[in-house]
Amino acid sequence: MGLKKNRFYIFPAVLLILFCILSCKKQQPAEDARIEPPVRTYIVTARIDQKGTNSTSEGTGVLKGFYDEQSKIFLYSIEYKNINASLITLRSGVKGTAGELIKEIYKNGGTVELKQPIGGSLKLTPLQERNLLKGLWFVAIGTGSTAPEISGSVTLKQQ
Repeated sequence: MGLKKNRFYIFPAVLLILFCILSCKKQQPAEDARIEPPVRTYIVTARIDQKGTNSTSEGTGVLKGFYDEQSKIFLYSIEYKNINASLITLRSGVKGTAGELIKEIYKNGGTVELKQPIGGSLKLTPLQERNLLKGLWFVAIGTGSTAPEISGSVTLKQQ
């Protein structure tokens, strides 16, 4: 009789323990649990004027573009007015410094009228991407007499 009472308590207890063990959520391996960050695209703009260049130029310009983190492609177009550009460059560095040349967009003696807008694309290196996302890029437009005559910082807005 004592053996039947023990079975009556032991059997449900074993089933309950087994059920608890099997129903516990299993931990996933660390590599499966990683979540990829979302890929971002950015709208890129720059207002280009004489501020920060120590010139009295009436010239102004605008850079508009897009940047995609996945493809690392930077697409841009530049329009300007009231200036006869001989050199247009994208540079990396703090505004007010010469900065490091990223790309020479246009170079001419300033004698030929340039068809606008000027557009292009650029595949970025990891360092260039980091500096762009930190806001360290600027556009510089120079003439035969002054380099740069006008410039503007590149800003990004997440799309």
